[in-house]
Amino acid sequence: MTNYKIQDDVFLQKVVNETVILAPETGNYFSLDEVGSRMIELFRQTGSVEQTVAALVQEYDAPQVDIERDLLALLEDMAQQGVVEKIES
Repeated sequence: MTNYKIQDDVFLQKVVNETVILAPETGNYFSLDEVGSRMIELFRQTGSVEQTVAALVQEYDAPQVDIERDLLALLEDMAQQGVVEKIES
């Protein structure tokens, strides 16, 4: 199973309902909408895809499979940009 870790040197700044994430080493950045911001906020707190999905299922009226797919797609995209580290286990 693949897990993810947000890089330690990544800068996150919440602005109203969006979050801007900057990876200083690469200069890559993301701007996340309210849902993406919440996903990353919870992921930073839990450090676990499974726990983040469980929390999001409680907050949003969406199927677990859709939430998990969207979270993994976001994390994968961020990993390709060097903002998140993929950890193979």
